[in-house]
Amino acid sequence: MTTPHLEPILAEEIRALLGPLREMLLRHQAQLDEHRTPDREVIEDRYPQYEEVRLTTAVEASDALDLVVNRLERLVAAHPQRTFTLAFTGPGHEDGASPWLFAVHGTDLAGAHDALTRLPSFRQWVVDTRGPDDPPDPTGHVAFVPEQSYAGTAAPGTFHDLRHEQSWCPPSSTPSRPAPGPPPSRPSGPSRGTGR
Repeated sequence: MTTPHLEPILAEEIRALLGPLREMLLRHQAQLDEHRTPDREVIEDRYPQYEEVRLTTAVEASDALDLVVNRLERLVAAHPQRTFTLAFTGPGHEDGASPWLFAVHGTDLAGAHDALTRLPSFRQWVVDTRGPDDPPDPTGHVAFVPEQSYAGTAAPGTFHDLRHEQSWCPPSSTPSRPAPGPPPSRPSGPSRGTGR
């Protein structure tokens, strides 16, 4: 039985899991329906293609199940993890652009920051956003913005959701470190979307 203050957190996390799973289910059904009659019987001369699609979709579903189990285990662990959205300055910051937002799991903001900075795609983003005039320090051109970071997520499409990637990465065996302090000035403007 969950405590009342955890129920909204669990509901939010479960909804975040269900959305992609529903999309995958509909996509798989559509792929299989290409080889079935309206009564969902396999068309006789398409049986080999149907079996090939069935195998491909089953492998994808199996991989997704591993990810779901991992994310659910994080929610029911001794120290349950919830989603945090972390803000970082990046390209356009000097021109007043708002920070880039990344969603990951953590027991607290510092733990989420620690987890994010170990993820390969975040590290690649840091490398990819480095400009020719940026300092030689590989992370000197981005800064954590704690006052715009928070528990939970914003509207879909307004942040980079790295929770799936995090589910495949082993958790750190070292205790989380305090997150770095705020940058000198606070960015303004709308959040960076996932299309950036």
